[in-house]
Amino acid sequence: MGFGIRAFKKVQDDESLKEKREYISHLVYGDNFYAALTYLKLVQKHGAEKVMLVSNNLITQDSIIGSWNCSLNTLRSEVAAQSLMTQKPQLEILPFGGSNVFYKDTKFHKFGGRAKPHELKEDEAFFLEPFFQIKLEGLFTDEQWNSLDETLASNSKIKYIESVELTKPTDLVEVTNYKLKTGEFETLDCENLYWCESPKSFYSKVSVKDELSDEVAAYASGLEHRIGLTVYFEVDKKVYADKGTVFLPQSVTHEWGHFIADFNEFDELAQSQSFSCMMFVNEDEVNEEDLAKKIKLMKRVIERVFPEFGKGKYNERIQYDREVLINNTNDEVFKNFENESVRFIGIGAPISAESSSEFTYLARGINSILNL
Repeated sequence: MGFGIRAFKKVQDDESLKEKREYISHLVYGDNFYAALTYLKLVQKHGAEKVMLVSNNLITQDSIIGSWNCSLNTLRSEVAAQSLMTQKPQLEILPFGGSNVFYKDTKFHKFGGRAKPHELKEDEAFFLEPFFQIKLEGLFTDEQWNSLDETLASNSKIKYIESVELTKPTDLVEVTNYKLKTGEFETLDCENLYWCESPKSFYSKVSVKDELSDEVAAYASGLEHRIGLTVYFEVDKKVYADKGTVFLPQSVTHEWGHFIADFNEFDELAQSQSFSCMMFVNEDEVNEEDLAKKIKLMKRVIERVFPEFGKGKYNERIQYDREVLINNTNDEVFKNFENESVRFIGIGAPISAESSSEFTYLARGINSILNL
């Protein structure tokens, strides 16, 4: 009798280890507002029963607004701004005004004058151009935005994708081009995959890279990521009399690069001022202790330059992003991406717009979602 129970339990254990399989026609993967928008757009096209959203964490209104706040403004091209306004007037894109300045020798200076800033490190010069203010909620309809938490909570799978396997379809009903393996003895099969993170992260998860098309492999593997640490502050005082982008040297004695801050103008009604401050981080500085030191240094520098900051109360939100910028988006390599069963959406996506080199970061991401 005892043997029978043990044998039955072993059969049960073996059954639980069998891989579960789930099929969906259109699978969206990502942890950001691009993934949410892609999901909503595909549901409109194909119906909710044919679309699945998979993310590491539940996407909410709060997480989306937090990511928008914890980001420097990267729409800094008039060509891209005009194009996006034409495609989606609801975005309400306007030149922000203000001035881009650097701090040196106890004063603010405009770029291009007699005073010279500390050495600009890689990618810092991008933020010298004035930015455009954009109402990103305009990417959603009012109904989508108001019901977003409820919609995503009931239609998302929270899963970590360990690997992606390419496969040749053998079933005409459940056409399978990709098998996404989770860490839970589970496979999510799909015909069409919409990858809303960096294409390079897709490339890293593909188990047999030789099975990728030359275009996908060349495009995705050629991308370059920058790591960023951003803090969003809401202060109950006027910290800065102006608005715009301010470059604050991390050190006056060492060429460590800058803290780059985008200041919104002081809100008279709320009696508060908000700003986002970002620094690039090297790969060897990504441990918790080093990042905490960097944030302390950032706050010290801000308080030294803006004394009112230290006198006020503030709320803060911190965001660490391994892909704060994605560079080397070679659209020529990936001209025929419409023929692929994987689509890339987001700041590292390939696009086919005229003057596509003008579309960097946020502009590129928005273009990729508008043309889905």
